[in-house]
Amino acid sequence: MPELYVALTDLLATDGEDLPRLPVAERLLSRAMVRPAAADWRRWVLELAGLEPPAGDLPVARTLAAAHGIEVGGDATWFVATPVHLAAGLTRVHFAAEGGLNLDADAAARLARRFASDWADPALAMHVAGGTLLLRASGAFAVATHDPSTYAGRQIHEALPAGPDAGRLERLMTELQMWLHGVGIHAEGLVVNGLWLWGAGRSPLAGTPCWPRIEGADAFLDAAAGALAGPTSAASLESWSVATFVRKKRPFAALDTVYFERLAALLRDGTVDAARVHVAGREFVLARAQRWRRWVRVRPWWELLA
Repeated sequence: MPELYVALTDLLATDGEDLPRLPVAERLLSRAMVRPAAADWRRWVLELAGLEPPAGDLPVARTLAAAHGIEVGGDATWFVATPVHLAAGLTRVHFAAEGGLNLDADAAARLARRFASDWADPALAMHVAGGTLLLRASGAFAVATHDPSTYAGRQIHEALPAGPDAGRLERLMTELQMWLHGVGIHAEGLVVNGLWLWGAGRSPLAGTPCWPRIEGADAFLDAAAGALAGPTSAASLESWSVATFVRKKRPFAALDTVYFERLAALLRDGTVDAARVHVAGREFVLARAQRWRRWVRVRPWWELLA
C-alpha cells in the first residue's frame, strides 16, 4: 500500500497555550515514531525523492526562473520575492497571519513593470514566473534565507537572513519596503509593504530522483521534477498550511477536522499503509498498527513540537 508524505508547512509556534488543542492530531502524533528531519520541508521532500540537496539555500528562485524559460546564466543571484504584509506592534514586527501574500498574474506583472520603471538599475531586475515574483541581483550573495510563508504570524527577526552578506540583503529588502510605500499594492485585503527575498541557492540539485506524486503541492518542487526527470513512486505528497485557514476565515481548530481526521481515516481503512508527517523540523512516522498504542500519553501539540 502507498505511503503518504505530508508537510505541515507553517505550524512552528511553541506557545500554543493561546490556541486550542487539536485532539486528533495530538493522538496521532503522540503515538508516532519521531525522527529529526531537515528544517526546510522542501529539502525534506527532495531527500525523500533520493536527491542530494546542496548545502545552504535551495536554488528555489533559479529553478523557477529556468522552468519558465528565463535565462539564469552569469554571476547573478536569483531570489524569490514574496509579497508580505509586515505588521508593527508595540514590541515586535511580525508577518501577517497569511504569511506570503498571493498576487494574481496581472498584479505581479504590473509590479514588475513598475519596478523596471522606478529603479532603472542594471544590477537589479524583476521577473514574473507563473505568478511568482523573482528578483535578479548582480553578483553572489553568501546568505541563508527563509520562506516567509513558513513563518506566518511570527516575528520577522526569526526569519531574517544570516551569513556574510546578510546585512547587504537586509538593506535591499528595506529599500524595497520604502519603494512599496508609494506603490500601493494590495493583496488579500492587506497592503503589500514588503518583498521578502529568499531561495537564493546557486548550486544545482544532484542525484537520481524517484518522485512522489507531487500534484501541485509546490511550484519549486514541480519545477524540480520537470528539470530532473525520474520515475514516480507510489507515494504521494500533500502540503498543509495553517495560513490557508486564515485566508478562508476558518478557525484554527478546523485543522483537526480537515487534515488530521482525514489522515486518521486513511490509515484506519488501509488507503495508505504509512504516513510521514513533517512538522517544524521533525518527521512523525505513522503506521496503521500504531493506533493500538493506547498506553502512550497524549500530549498537547505544542509540547510535541517544543
